[in-house]
Amino acid sequence: MGGRRTTGDPIIDIKRANGLPGFLGTLRRTFFDIFHAMTTTTIDGSSRPQDWRERIATTPAWGGVLLCHPAHFDVLDVKNSFMKGQIGSVDKERALHQWHQLTETYRSLGVEVHVLDPIADLEDMVFCANPVCILPRADGGADVIPSHMNHPSRQREVEHVLGWFDGWGCDVTHLPEGAGRIEGHGDVLVVPGRRLALGGHGGRTELRALDALAAACDITLIPLALQGDVFYHLDTCLAVLDENTVLIHPPAFHEHALGTLSELFPRILIAEPTEASDHLAVNAHALADGTVVMGAQSPRTAARLREAGFHPATVDVSEFHKSGGSVFCMRLDVPALTR
Repeated sequence: MGGRRTTGDPIIDIKRANGLPGFLGTLRRTFFDIFHAMTTTTIDGSSRPQDWRERIATTPAWGGVLLCHPAHFDVLDVKNSFMKGQIGSVDKERALHQWHQLTETYRSLGVEVHVLDPIADLEDMVFCANPVCILPRADGGADVIPSHMNHPSRQREVEHVLGWFDGWGCDVTHLPEGAGRIEGHGDVLVVPGRRLALGGHGGRTELRALDALAAACDITLIPLALQGDVFYHLDTCLAVLDENTVLIHPPAFHEHALGTLSELFPRILIAEPTEASDHLAVNAHALADGTVVMGAQSPRTAARLREAGFHPATVDVSEFHKSGGSVFCMRLDVPALTR
């Protein structure tokens, strides 16, 4: 995209600037090994890894975002480390104000906003990125895949989000029984404009479920192994900014996953570590024009994005951080929809 700075070796430049010497230099497992072994769409043995852009189908731009009204949002139990000590601490009036600010930010950026009605006793439904996975098709429309959530209260959200898509011309694809746990776009991140997805596993989502998703939808899906308990979803430690650039928090990944990312993307930006771990800096949403909608509590990460040629649009969603989610968790990209 126009105006973005590039260098001859952007990964090296950025890792040195952020005090991470050599975290990519010792990696041995190549992206091609994983791509060939783990996806349903394979590259011929004579091809080089960087050829994927010539082989993966392009997809139309997203048509807007779906947000769920936070009328029932609260922290009632501890499902992740961000929720520890936060039970009953949500300022609901402030949360509502922040949600409206996020909604208005999207509208001011020209993004069509759809609103999902909340359901009583489903306090986490505001994080509507998780109950389903939306995979855009090259010919328009999308595959909609219901999640198999870890927590029963969150599994009850799935039918309500699916119901919203009734009549919109999207095909619902159910994974086989026993496919394993998968938590929507918490762990399945679509590369913008491509029929290609990255899949996090080792936290909430199981590798076998990613395999089932790739097979059911005939999509190329690259698995990335996560480590530790804090970054329980891929979207807490990786944001795909465009087809050439990702923003990551390296300690959340196994070494070979970092190697895969370095082969896939020419530019890897590193979030400020404290902002990533304390304020969910990486849980950001990139738009097609280079704007990145993100939480306001991560100014150093925003500065790094700005330096790389992106345009951060910051919103205070700190009440939602108490439940372990930020901007990316709170919205669901949807295709251009017609009744």
